[in-house]
Parts: sequence; structure tokens; C-alpha cells
Amino acid sequence: MSFRKGKGFTLIELLIVVAIIGILAAIAVPNFLNAQTRARIARTNSDLRALSVALESYFIDRNKYPPNVTHLTVIDLKPLTTPVSYIAGVGFKDIFKAKQQNKSGQMTGNDQESYLFFNYLYDGNNWIKQIGRQDLSTNGYCLSSWGPDRLQDAIEWVYILSRDGNPEGARNMMYAPSNGLVSGGDIGRWGGNVTDVPVIAGG
Repeated sequence: MSFRKGKGFTLIELLIVVAIIGILAAIAVPNFLNAQTRARIARTNSDLRALSVALESYFIDRNKYPPNVTHLTVIDLKPLTTPVSYIAGVGFKDIFKAKQQNKSGQMTGNDQESYLFFNYLYDGNNWIKQIGRQDLSTNGYCLSSWGPDRLQDAIEWVYILSRDGNPEGARNMMYAPSNGLVSGGDIGRWGGNVTDVPVIAGG
């Protein structure tokens, strides 16, 4: 009985194949991760848009937005679901929520995996009173996500800094995809009588 000797790959050929696979992986993996980040940003903007529509519908009926205290999370916005249902549910999760500290390493105190809601109207013991800026009280709000860097940049202050003549400081708090998909800044959306800020940041 005779055996036919088959042809095999040489070491050089195998190394070339491995090198080609490595090059393709180096190109494909970052593109895949970027696509994931873009999809998460799109989802975040879609969630904030849906919440904004619900808040505007609430305002039409009540002539004011729901009240809040410091770091009120969206999951606490029960007035949007009962007794009148302006939105099916408020159990939105901030897909970028991960770290519990800001850029300075300080703990933020927000341990909820939710978007944040800030009402700028001085009405009782709410956020605008606690920061001592009743002079900027207005019937408006900010919805925010921590953004791709997963750090809280306090985007709710954009309105205040803009009114105080510090547009550069305000811009530094807003996520801008032109600075790289995973860059600093929060993603935010404003509504109501809030001037000098964009309608959407990061969208």
C-alpha cells in the first residue's frame, strides 16, 4: 500500500495569513466599538426626546414642569405616569452610567442608573434654591446623561454658565462627537423657557 504525500502550508504562508488576519482585526474592532458607541448615543438622544415630549405634554395640562430636588432621577418622575399617563413608563436606564465620581474624583451622590432631571423653576426646596441661584429661576428643565466618558460633567449648569457669560465653560460640559466618540461632556436636552443653550447637546 502506498500513501500519497499531500501538500501542506509553509511557515511563511501561515505567517502571512496570521498577519492579514491581525491587520483586518485591527481595522474591524475599533470600527465595531465606534458603531456601538454611536448606537448608544442615538438611543440616549431618543430616550431624552421621548421624555421631553412627555414633559411638554405635562406642562400643557399643568402650566409647569414636575418639581425636583438635587439630582432627581428620571425614574422618580412618577407624575408623568399617574394619574395621567404622559409616557408609558419612566424606568429609563442611562446606558452610559457607570462611574460614581466626577472628573475631580469626588463622589457625585447619584447611585441610580437613570437619566437626571433638573427643573430650573424656584418652587420650594428644589435644586435651583439649593444652589442659591433664584435669580435664574425659570420655567424650564434639563435632562441629562453621563455620556460616553461615563463621568458626570454637571451639564445642568450649562444654562447657568451661559447666562453668567461663560459660554466656554458651558461648552466644556457638553459632549461633542467631533472631539472623538468617547470624549468628555454629558449629553443633555433642554426644554421650556431656557435660553442661551442648544436644544440638544451631543445629538
